[in-house]
Amino acid sequence: MAALEITASELARRLGGVLEGDPARRVSDVDTLEQAGPQTVSWVAGPEVLPRLANSRAGIVLVPLDCAVPAGLTVIRVPDPALSICEVLRWLGPAPEQVPPGVHPTAVVAPDAAVEGACIGPLVTVGPRSVIGPGTQLHAGTRIGADVRIGRDCVLWPNVVVRERVRIGDRVIIHPNATIGADGFGYLFRDGRHVKIPQVGTVVIEDDVEIGANTCVDRARSGVTRIGRGTKIDNLVQIGHNVTIGEDCVVVAQCGISGSTSLGHHVVLAGQVGIIDHLRIGDGVQVAAKSGVARDIPDGAVFRGIPATDNREYVRQQVCVRRLPKMVEQLRELVRRVERLESAANHNRTGS
Repeated sequence: MAALEITASELARRLGGVLEGDPARRVSDVDTLEQAGPQTVSWVAGPEVLPRLANSRAGIVLVPLDCAVPAGLTVIRVPDPALSICEVLRWLGPAPEQVPPGVHPTAVVAPDAAVEGACIGPLVTVGPRSVIGPGTQLHAGTRIGADVRIGRDCVLWPNVVVRERVRIGDRVIIHPNATIGADGFGYLFRDGRHVKIPQVGTVVIEDDVEIGANTCVDRARSGVTRIGRGTKIDNLVQIGHNVTIGEDCVVVAQCGISGSTSLGHHVVLAGQVGIIDHLRIGDGVQVAAKSGVARDIPDGAVFRGIPATDNREYVRQQVCVRRLPKMVEQLRELVRRVERLESAANHNRTGS
């Protein structure tokens, strides 16, 4: 199938931008300034990439409104090139795989489940009394437990598992092999053995959440594990039982959030952050990669390190750490000087 093409004039019209250059120039894909060719749209995300613009072969470049550009380029001026290129990617990029409407012959749907208007792919299982909203796509091998509610226009990619009694809102995307609603990790150590604590709560995922591949969101011991509206969770993240994550948070790959911890809204956890249980992470907090959080963090703070501390304190500590070799040598020299002084003093006392 031939690639979709679009002219510079049409692209500017759709983006509401200001065109400078050849209105008839056609493009069919998107790439970086370095990799772009004559049929490619590229973009200037910020002033740091402006030096690369002169050497780019891109057919069309999206640039900020006040950006100076070399002569001869075809550019479209927009307020936010990085945001506009997302729209271009949707128009020119390959369409994602779609599940056809209806129920695939190999799917197993409980007689009392409601799936009207949904798209049920091959080898999908939908449990008793579950409801799948119109426009929602369940890709191959997905398993939906009993009494699950999934809203409209969601996409669950292959082999997602949604356990019993979970609630999922509208426009939620869950990537392959994620598990929602597995038992929380809870045991009591009694008489030399680990006794399992029943995990009888549920998970609620609000509207417009995206959950990455191989991520696990555990059900609550009792009550709810909740993921707030608009939150984006990367691959390989572990979210423990009874965790609450607020709205519009970002949780990057390989983070682990222990049970009963609460995150406010607009929290950012960088890769491999670990948070112990029963903490409160305030609104707008940012935690740097590979940090270990062992205490509450107030609203708006930036923390990093193991154990995680306020970024300003962390920087002061690192300055001291870098000075340690010199300080150790200075300490050794002081010890040698004290030893010499003591030796001289002892010699004088002995001589007298």
